[in-house]
Amino acid sequence: MRATFLDWYQRLGRLGLRLLCLHLLWLAWTLRGAVVLGAFPATAALHAVLREDARHAIARPDEPPALAGLRAAFGAHWKREFAPANRLGLLLALCWAVLVLDRRVVEHLDLGGLGPVLAGGLTVAGVLLGVVTVLVWPLQAHFAEGAGALLRRALVLTAARPLTAVLAGAGVGVLLCAYYLLPGLVPVFGLAAPAAVATAVLWRSGLLAPAPVAASAH
Repeated sequence: MRATFLDWYQRLGRLGLRLLCLHLLWLAWTLRGAVVLGAFPATAALHAVLREDARHAIARPDEPPALAGLRAAFGAHWKREFAPANRLGLLLALCWAVLVLDRRVVEHLDLGGLGPVLAGGLTVAGVLLGVVTVLVWPLQAHFAEGAGALLRRALVLTAARPLTAVLAGAGVGVLLCAYYLLPGLVPVFGLAAPAAVATAVLWRSGLLAPAPVAASAH
C-alpha cells in the first residue's frame, strides 16, 4: 500500500513538473510570436507534445517522458505549425466573435417572445463551440487537415461520440472552475493542464489511437 502511494505521489510530481515546463514554454513561444501570432502556434505545439507523451505512455508505460529535449521539440512544433495553427485560431476567433456579437444584439434588441428563444439557442451554440474549441486542438495535433476540415471533424466527433465530448468539455470546465477558485494555479499550469485533460480523454476513448496512414498526421 505504501509503495503504491509513493508511486502515485512520484507520478503526480513528475506530471506537475512537466505541465509547469510546458506552460512556461507556451508563454515563451507565445511571446516570441508577439502574442498575436504566437499564441495559436504555441497552443498547437503544446498539444503536439502532449500527443507525443500519450504515444510514449502507450509504447513505454513504465518510463516517464524525459524533460531533456522538451524545449527543442516544442520549438520545432511551433515553427512547423505556425501557419496552420494561426489559420485555425483565426477561424475559431471569428466564430467566437460572431457568437458574441449575436448575443449582444439579442440582448439589446426588443424581440418580444422571440428574444428568450434566440438567447437560449445562442447559449447552446456557445456551449457547443466551447466543446469544439476544446476538442479541435488535440485533433489538429493528430490529423494533417485544414482549419475547416478540423472544425467539421470536431463537430462530427461531438455528435457521434457525445459522451467523449462531454467528458473532455466537463474536465476542462472543472479545471477552469478550479482556476477561478484558486487563481494561484493559473501561473503554474496555465493552458497546459486543460490541454492535458482534453488530450487524455480523447486518447483513452481510442479516437486518437494510431490512425490509418491516410488520416494520420505529423
